Amino acid sequence: MSKRSTTGLPKAGTGKPNTPDTAAAKPTGILQQLRLREYHTKHEREAAVQRLVILGTGIALAIALVILVLAFVVDQFIRPGQSVASINGETITVADFRSRAKLERALLGEQINQQIAMMASFGMDSDTIVQQISNQPPFSTWLSELSVPDQLGNRVLTEMIEDELVRQKASELGISVSDEELQNEINEFFGYDPNVGVVEPTASPTATSSPTPVVSPTPSQVPTATNTPTVTPTPEVEPTATTTPVPSATPSATPNAEERAQQYNETRTSFFDAVISSAGISQEVLNDYFEMRVLRTKVRDTVLADVPKTDSFVNARHILVATLEEAQQVVDALNAGDSFAALAAALSTDGSAQQGGELGWAQPSRYVEEFADAITGAAVGAIVGPVQTQFGFHVIQVLGREERDITDAQYETKLNDEFTTYVETLRSAETTNVEIFDIWADNVPEEPAFVARGL
Repeated sequence: MSKRSTTGLPKAGTGKPNTPDTAAAKPTGILQQLRLREYHTKHEREAAVQRLVILGTGIALAIALVILVLAFVVDQFIRPGQSVASINGETITVADFRSRAKLERALLGEQINQQIAMMASFGMDSDTIVQQISNQPPFSTWLSELSVPDQLGNRVLTEMIEDELVRQKASELGISVSDEELQNEINEFFGYDPNVGVVEPTASPTATSSPTPVVSPTPSQVPTATNTPTVTPTPEVEPTATTTPVPSATPSATPNAEERAQQYNETRTSFFDAVISSAGISQEVLNDYFEMRVLRTKVRDTVLADVPKTDSFVNARHILVATLEEAQQVVDALNAGDSFAALAAALSTDGSAQQGGELGWAQPSRYVEEFADAITGAAVGAIVGPVQTQFGFHVIQVLGREERDITDAQYETKLNDEFTTYVETLRSAETTNVEIFDIWADNVPEEPAFVARGL
């Protein structure tokens, strides 16, 4: 019978688990040592990879943050100060350009909505209003500019360049704008005359129509009623600076001066608040816009003070056809002795055919440019053409030409046309240095977006 151990402990080297000498034992075989080393190496690699992933993620986040910060700095501090144009050393910055373009967008949108509200007040349905707005100038032009940002941006930049040239000329002439002149310009923008409706003790009150806050939005261009050769112009109808295709809403009773002033203040406040809010501009930017309008008018009146209040009128007739070949056949027939009136009645595609092609007396500026140029330079009695316009091919005969006195409205139109030419002359002068930088095209805003109200 064998003896038992008296210590109560297993013998060393028994290999049983959870014994102290087993836990402290080290692998003795080469294979076991390699496996253990591989185990530690794998965990070390995984830990190293994990550290690299964390480090890489941190670096990526840091780079992204730096890029965002740089983009913010460029967008908010560097880009706004960059130049889109330079005029004799005076720069137009990106910030100035974007602010003006947003203002123009807001003005156009509000004026279109004012017109929509007016049409709706006359009981027009939505389809009719959309058709009127979409096809009738100036609203169709404004809609096009709101839909094509670059079109609006190009016009705005051109006007800002011209504004700077006018501003420099005003400084040279010592012309400035007073607060009263600024307020009068804003009143005129809304068609408001504070003197209308004031009852004099010795005079009877005169019925007046309410103001219509739909006007031309740009300081450099005053819309003119331009008749095309497809209709008979009526010289007695005066072109106006405001093209309003529908009548103003007229209340049943004419408001007195106090009521009109209240109406005007409410309309102006509502209109300007909407513009400032949607465009994200300050009142100062809005005031600068109207101040420039006044400055342009004052410079215009100064440099064109000697322009006579007369204009050339032309009595002309024409035959309008679709193709160059047809027009040449008309010329050949006229040269062969055929009747102009008979050919016009038989071949002309416009409404003047019923009058033998007669257009009557009118200023050349009432016609499209190509037609106007043709009749301006034509000798009386001569056959001119074919002349191509957007309407087709014209064969023209000038029947008479004379200088006539013109109305105040016609004179205003004449001054605006001549001032446009004057500003173009300033820009093209050898002493004028105008540079335009391509960066403007990347900074044309598309906001505020136009939303038609009430449709």
